[in-house]
Amino acid sequence: MAACTPAGRAVKADGKVLVSSRPCLPRVTSALARAVIFSCAFLVPELEGAQFRVLGPDQPVTAVVGEDVVLPCRLSPRLNAENMDVLWFCSIISNHIHYHRNGQDDYSFQNPQYRGRTELSKEGLSVGNVSLRILSTRLSDEGQYRCLVQDGDSYEEASVELQVAASGSSPLLSVEDAQDGGVRVRCRATGWYPKPEMVWRDVQGQQLPPVTQSDSQDQSGLFEVEKSIVIQRNTEQNVSCSVRNTRLPQEKEAPIYISDSIFPKEYPWKVAFFVTLAACFASLVAFPLFISRLRAQQATQLAQQATQLAQQATQLAQQATQLGKRDAEIQKHVSELRWRKTFVPVEEVHVTLDADTAHPELILSDGGKSVRWGDTRQEVPDNPERYDTYPCVLGQEGFTSGRYFWDVDVGVEEGGLWALGVAKESTERKGWIKLDPRNGIWAIDHWKGEYRALTSPYSTFLSLTKRPRTIRVYLDTEAQKVAFFNADNQDLLYTFPMGPLSGERIRPWFRVGLSAQLTLRSPPSPPRVPSEEEPLLPSCIPLPTLPTGRRAPRTPTAGHDQDGEIHAAVHEQP
Repeated sequence: MAACTPAGRAVKADGKVLVSSRPCLPRVTSALARAVIFSCAFLVPELEGAQFRVLGPDQPVTAVVGEDVVLPCRLSPRLNAENMDVLWFCSIISNHIHYHRNGQDDYSFQNPQYRGRTELSKEGLSVGNVSLRILSTRLSDEGQYRCLVQDGDSYEEASVELQVAASGSSPLLSVEDAQDGGVRVRCRATGWYPKPEMVWRDVQGQQLPPVTQSDSQDQSGLFEVEKSIVIQRNTEQNVSCSVRNTRLPQEKEAPIYISDSIFPKEYPWKVAFFVTLAACFASLVAFPLFISRLRAQQATQLAQQATQLAQQATQLAQQATQLGKRDAEIQKHVSELRWRKTFVPVEEVHVTLDADTAHPELILSDGGKSVRWGDTRQEVPDNPERYDTYPCVLGQEGFTSGRYFWDVDVGVEEGGLWALGVAKESTERKGWIKLDPRNGIWAIDHWKGEYRALTSPYSTFLSLTKRPRTIRVYLDTEAQKVAFFNADNQDLLYTFPMGPLSGERIRPWFRVGLSAQLTLRSPPSPPRVPSEEEPLLPSCIPLPTLPTGRRAPRTPTAGHDQDGEIHAAVHEQP
């Protein structure tokens, strides 16, 4: 549920929670530390020790759902932070909560969950108060936050833990039914967070043990708790049920009194009635036994008939399976004919990775067809073509005209971080760059199960019908656009307009992060394409003759743009 997860290693200093400053790219082996340091490399360069400290609270901050909350953070000594860089984030800097730099707030890469719900006190910045206010707190806001302040080439940071609470309904009491000679009374409360404490007490304040208890969470994460007790006759019949929030000084209580009239009564005639009923039941046992024998014989005959019907159904199912395979073959070969007519101008290219442009922490396969993120920084020449901050690499091939496509296997890791697309050959490769069309990069990415198109100024989240294992990249320099497809089912993911290229070379572009590996597929050897007059289907299963003079209907395509070429081509491919 929590949007923020604990990150970084905190130490105690003067009773406050501090995080010591250190370079962003030290040699570490912990997977969690590597993840935080890798994220840090996207926004913050390697820094030196700061001349100030960043102090946070030594206790968690508690917020009520729907209300505003302030996460305390300040500088010591109280310096003017108006022109410093103040960054609030969880575990990934590039998907931050709030960013203040150059005297103003920057929302370019803000986490969409916090958009329009965060603010810094402009008056407080002048006296070193960099506390963050979160508006309308949600359950998903709970977690560990980090406050980072940078001044020139030095920075410091502190951690703040946010706990969220919600007080729900008052206890709802109800008398259910008779049980064990008494009556069962239920207490239920809804809309609480975290899970509240529910207690039954008698008039002296002593706790009463429950006979049943349960709890559950709804879709929003709020808890519903329930406990029931059994009250016996001639015992304490004045009881109460209370519910208490474990994070807030709040408790709600409801009393109930059970009168004698509610308890079940015993009558002597009941014994005689049940004895007579048992005798009648025994006299009726013999007749049903006779009837059951007749029914057993009929059931045997029906079972035999059912077996025969099942055999016939199996035969029909086998025939239906054969017809289904036959229909699939027809659709496949119809698609082959469309492919030959539509995709003649499109060329599948053999893309290999350019090792001279690869970031030092990227590991390329010997053939230049696969790339992954390594655990150590390799000793490679720092040439002008090499990426030094973002873990990116370019393809060796470049295109100035024509229409091309290539396939990239992206794997199945849900938490993997990767991006792929195309980039101008002149795009920046040193330092912190913006990964969007303004910098000559057209790409889509994946992180923790979310897929986005890297548009400008904000990324566009993609809605997919199926998680892709292979992404197909189409580049059309004539129409000046690039499109991305799920190569498994030919679904269109996104199309970028590229604008005038002015004859500049366009190269394949890749970015690889945690738990990800990208593999370029090699184009298969061109198969022999039969003519339209040749039979495309096997003759093992006869089919009715198709009417002449008609073509198979074209499948409607989704996502046609004004040119319509790339979209139609992909939807008609087998």
